[in-house]
Amino acid sequence: MTKVDLASAFLIHRRAFKESSLLLDFFTLDHGKIRLVGRSLRKSKTSIQSFQQLKISYSGRGDLKGLNSWEVDDVPRRLQGDSLIFGMYVNELISRLLQEQDPYDELFVMYKDFISQLTEVDPTSHHWLLRLFENNLLQELGYGVDLSYDIIGNEINTELMYEYQHQGGFIASVTGKISGNLINQLLADDIKNMPNPQQLRACRDLNRQRLKPLLGDKPLQSRSLFFSK
Repeated sequence: MTKVDLASAFLIHRRAFKESSLLLDFFTLDHGKIRLVGRSLRKSKTSIQSFQQLKISYSGRGDLKGLNSWEVDDVPRRLQGDSLIFGMYVNELISRLLQEQDPYDELFVMYKDFISQLTEVDPTSHHWLLRLFENNLLQELGYGVDLSYDIIGNEINTELMYEYQHQGGFIASVTGKISGNLINQLLADDIKNMPNPQQLRACRDLNRQRLKPLLGDKPLQSRSLFFSK
């Protein structure tokens, strides 16, 4: 019998289960991604919310345990418009890419910061905020790329353009679309140091290229909501 009390968690996905229950996927600080049954929650007058840090208690035997109780452990937050779409996208990435019950404590903090910043920073910075989170997610999953040196060992030069080679890194190229300055901006991980619109699009394409082998052929449902952005 497993029993966990007041675990820090975010709800990242829900779906109907049997007549009155929900299947709930949580991203937790100490236990990584877990799936719980929320019995009778479809009939509850109080809805459990995404994008709010929670304290959850659960117990049970086997792989599918039951949610016993939950409480909000966060400031009031409501994502709307593009902020909501970006939050849904990141939740889907975590749901698809993390193995169940593998702890990612640093990634949990990054996720918490990302959700908070969606309501705190200027909306014009949201795309750059998302690109930085994608890069950090790949790093935490073990698919980081060297942002200081190219694949032949030369230091990244802000005056040069680069191409990305899968599972290799960056190589200088006169036909490259990724600037050395953009690579340095990714390394700095500073929301205030945002690339120009052209390089921001180049960063979007770079991250999609890096994520594709991990996501496979099944498309992200949330991406279709802002595919043209």
